[in-house]
Amino acid sequence: MKKYVGFVLFLLTFHLTFGQIDPIFYGLKTHYGIIISNSGEVKSISQANPYGIQLEYSRLKTSDKAWKTCYCYGRTGLSFAYFNYANPQVLGSSYNLLYFVEPYFTYKGPLKFSLRGTIGATYLDKIFDATTNPDNLRFSSHFSFYLALSLNLNYHLNDNYAINISANYNHISNGGNKQPNKGMNFPTVSIGVDRVINYEALQPKPRELRDHDMSIKYYMGSFFSLRSSGGEAESTSHPLIGFLGGALQPLSVINGVNAGIELWYDYSDEKIAELDMLDDSAFSSAVTLGHHFSLGNFYFLQQFGVYITRPKNIQPRWLYQRYSLWYSIGRSKRWTIGGSLIAYGKVADHMDGRLLYIIN
Repeated sequence: MKKYVGFVLFLLTFHLTFGQIDPIFYGLKTHYGIIISNSGEVKSISQANPYGIQLEYSRLKTSDKAWKTCYCYGRTGLSFAYFNYANPQVLGSSYNLLYFVEPYFTYKGPLKFSLRGTIGATYLDKIFDATTNPDNLRFSSHFSFYLALSLNLNYHLNDNYAINISANYNHISNGGNKQPNKGMNFPTVSIGVDRVINYEALQPKPRELRDHDMSIKYYMGSFFSLRSSGGEAESTSHPLIGFLGGALQPLSVINGVNAGIELWYDYSDEKIAELDMLDDSAFSSAVTLGHHFSLGNFYFLQQFGVYITRPKNIQPRWLYQRYSLWYSIGRSKRWTIGGSLIAYGKVADHMDGRLLYIIN
């Protein structure tokens, strides 16, 4: 235990002397929160207050090139987070390795306001087992995905130390690869301290660096996922292959609206129809409408999807939500990679990976 405490103190007090240009942050924060009960089946195991601790390393990039990725200053970094779900017999704990991006909305003066998006992998030490842990309908895979969105207030005490308080919305799911997969949404409040190296007051960037195009953009691409063929733990996973296209219309520097169409074939639905002898096609199509944030190379989309066709005996709902994060790559910024999460109300269904091409 003394070794771990010593390591944390080392991170918070160590001063690098190798002449980095960008400020470096070594952080330590604690979490406390609640678990959201998204269905009656998991209500009994959701009456708990998870808590955790997080260690992180990040860099505040100050170059003109980095600034143009979101037309703002921002931090990127890695962190390790441990969460205890205050229900050791059923939910246990998770160990999370995470990557985050954190653009600043304000940067003048000691008080800074930022938004952080986090993605990563989690290891869960308690999962569903029909014999030994039948109540854990939230987790069925030791390895799952972690997503989080955080609003942060950072206050610089001086050039060497900063404190922060954050409101975090955390989500864990295996992406529909194995059932049962209710997943978990658990908001937390966190308080932390950062040891800052090479910090200097941030200066406004010249207007010439902002090259924002207000013209409409069109996109087309494909997506891929693996989905379970049923609600039982022994269900197998099958590919889902889809295509999409649509348009992005900017309304301001960072806001816009979008509309599109999605087509996909789900081999897990094909398997379900075969096993249950249903007269359903595994082909689905939908139109999407939504809002998006555009920050340099990043797009964050929130969409509603309305089914045109679907396997109605398998999927009775006609409306879904989709949350997507895209990142433009290459010199032209036309090729774009990303991922999305599809949900029905409070229940996340599955995630996918996406490759797109954007046409001006």
